[in-house]
This record gives sequence, C-alpha cells and structure tokens, in this order.
Amino acid sequence: MSPRRTLILYFIVVLAAMTWVSWRACVVPSLSPLPEYAGKGINVVGGYVTVCSEPWGLATMFDAYFGFMAFWLYVAWRERSIAVRLAWFVAVMLLGNFAIAGYALLCLFGAKGETDLGKVFFTRKVG
Repeated sequence: MSPRRTLILYFIVVLAAMTWVSWRACVVPSLSPLPEYAGKGINVVGGYVTVCSEPWGLATMFDAYFGFMAFWLYVAWRERSIAVRLAWFVAVMLLGNFAIAGYALLCLFGAKGETDLGKVFFTRKVG
C-alpha cells in the first residue's frame, strides 16, 4: 500500500474512532464516582470540569491542547488566507482530532496523483 493510501486509511480510522468514542461518551451513563453527579449524567461542561479537577485529567487537557495548537501552527503556515487560518483554529480547538483528520484528508484528496507526501503536506498554498 502506498504511503498516501496508508495515511488516508489512518485518518479515516481516526474519524471513525473519534465518532464512536464521542457518541459513546454522549449516550453511556457516566460512571463518575463524584457525589454531585450520582444518578445524573454529566454534560460537556460538567465533564470538562470533572476532568480538569483531577491532576492527570488536567495534564491530559494541557497535552491535548498543546498538540492541537502545534497542528494549527502547521495549518497557519500552510494556509495563506487569514479567514481560513481562523476558521481552522476554531475547528481544531473545538473539534480536536476530528478537525485534524479532516484537514489531513482534504490535503490528501486534494493532491490526487501526487505520490510525494512531502509535496502533499509541506508545500504552502499559493494565493
């Protein structure tokens, strides 16, 4: 399998896995041992507060968002339009790996026939 096809497959798996785990988190009752959530589910904000109240949860959030920012810096380097840069910033910060996989797939599908992945990912857009 070519490197391009391998990456396409990888990012499709990322999107599928993120969709599944996000759906599951929304529909499966919370198992939080915190008394304030006993008998009720945790919404997104409550989940965020719960995760960030734990030291490893907070470390995980820092790790994820530093990674998201690093990826967005790459996007900001590659894209020329300020509006596109800002739109991808919002998408990456709100959607995380959904947006990252989507951006990678746009790059890969937009470079049909190109076999040099360096040209696919490390060529700045013109204009």
